[in-house]
Amino acid sequence: MRIKEIITSIKYGPHFSTTKEGDVLYLKGNQFDDDYQLSSSSKSYVKVGENEQKHLLVEDDIILAAKGFRNFAWKYSKKEGACIASSLFYVIKLKSEIIHPDYFVMTINSPRIQHALKTIGLGVTIPAIPRNELLRIKITVPPMADQLKAVEIHNLLNQQISLERKILERRIDIKNGLLNVLTEKS
Repeated sequence: MRIKEIITSIKYGPHFSTTKEGDVLYLKGNQFDDDYQLSSSSKSYVKVGENEQKHLLVEDDIILAAKGFRNFAWKYSKKEGACIASSLFYVIKLKSEIIHPDYFVMTINSPRIQHALKTIGLGVTIPAIPRNELLRIKITVPPMADQLKAVEIHNLLNQQISLERKILERRIDIKNGLLNVLTEKS
């Protein structure tokens, strides 16, 4: 199924001037880690008045980094607090009766779709994914129950990988500490 068949809207986020403090988190690409999760570092905020209210993300909105060398999708949840996606991102609303937002994000972040996104963004100094090209990309959309199973398996594997990374980081810390002790001058 082509992406254009499973979305209800797609638009770029707005461009705002940011501050270090404010009412609403203004999402930029550098606020996401290597696993495409929102990290706590380098926050930027915007003050939101009546005119800016329409740009607030709502539950299950998908943002897709469409400009630059790192393209990824992320699903907004209210638990993140009030957020507005910057002009780096497309804000996508899905036909939730056809595709689950978590499944869509998982699919967009898969190696096959990541390769397709890199291919269509080539040819300019700062790559950008043209909307029409994005909408033509085909993704597999199984029945909802299968989508949910795939998301569950994917989440469990991500949890395992995260734990293994933490264990490895701790082992490296222990090794470095031991090396410091063993090579210390008396």
